[in-house]
Amino acid sequence: MTRISCHARRFVRDRVFPFVSFSIRFSHFFGYVEALIDTGSPFTVLSTTDALKLKLPIASMRKGETVLLAGFRFLNVPIQNVRLMFRTENAKSLSIEIPRLGVLIPTKIDKQMLEDVKHIPSIIGNDFLEDHNFILYFNPSVRIAYLEREDAP
Repeated sequence: MTRISCHARRFVRDRVFPFVSFSIRFSHFFGYVEALIDTGSPFTVLSTTDALKLKLPIASMRKGETVLLAGFRFLNVPIQNVRLMFRTENAKSLSIEIPRLGVLIPTKIDKQMLEDVKHIPSIIGNDFLEDHNFILYFNPSVRIAYLEREDAP
């Protein structure tokens, strides 16, 4: 079994949610991300805040489907050929390539909007969990969370 340690932290209304940390690489961009593991989300996306940390040119990223999240309207702008690198429980590196990752770009970009959406995290959604055969174990009462999958024979 491959197990990726996650952490359970307080997030919305002081409730505990599962998060995972990883590094991300695509094109000439590289950085570290902490993402909410959201089994209610159909897609995996990079938040606006993380896009800014990675120095993505969000002002010119204007082509994508419109999505609503947390009461805000975003463009879900696709980036291609992305590598996510996780640390496993036995301190090994697990690299996963995904063909496409969405980046949440507010439809209106100004200083106030960027401030308003800064609390919205990057999300690991069901698409990632299903495509890579991960199971989420999450017990909020004892603050344990991890991703697990069977190793290929």
